[in-house]
Amino acid sequence: MPGSLRPAAGPDDMRLRLTVRTLLAALAFAASFSACGAAPAPPAAGAAVSGAAAAPATGEGQPVTGRVPVSRDGSLTVVMLEPESPVDAPAATEPVTMDQLGMEFLPPVLLAGVGQPVRFRNSEDVMHNVRVYNIETKDTALNISTPLGGTYEHRFDVAGTYRVACDIHPAMGASVVITGAPYAAVAGRDGRFALDDVVPGAYTAIVVAGASRTEHAIDVQPAPTNLDLTSD
Repeated sequence: MPGSLRPAAGPDDMRLRLTVRTLLAALAFAASFSACGAAPAPPAAGAAVSGAAAAPATGEGQPVTGRVPVSRDGSLTVVMLEPESPVDAPAATEPVTMDQLGMEFLPPVLLAGVGQPVRFRNSEDVMHNVRVYNIETKDTALNISTPLGGTYEHRFDVAGTYRVACDIHPAMGASVVITGAPYAAVAGRDGRFALDDVVPGAYTAIVVAGASRTEHAIDVQPAPTNLDLTSD
């Protein structure tokens, strides 16, 4: 009833509520990834995850698959295709999410386009913060707290690789790759990647494997194309 008072919750009640909240958040997180056809854990060997920044399907492109070097530091390798001539590939506008769950950032590498909404969410009953900075310039993009169940949305206006850290829990870390390329993917643990609906033409393939960055001139054929980008 309006104006009525409830008895104060005891410590056991508070712990039970936090535990239930954590379980519900974990189930919701797992369900959201299942609906997208991807698991919240890093890609397993042989798997490839299409980048969030990849252009929406137009029905005029071809599948592109291949292999890239595996990063020496254990991080996941990113491949981006920059067209030599403009292509009709609308920019992605749907938000992508990096979660804090189980004392980890998930996914460990997140792809997004310049200006695409990126959400940072805390799905557990532990206070975190999110500090994001450009690994080249060291400029801080954001530094915010993420309370229990909280979500913060940010749009990056500068392409590059950004380090994601939680100052409260230094063992937590991840990366956000912001790209202006119409096609991008995070490779699997074995270096394999896949992209769909790539418009045929000449491209520069940019491969970022940890601290290493290489570029390759490639041609996407009007048929399925397989690339070997493992050489320097």
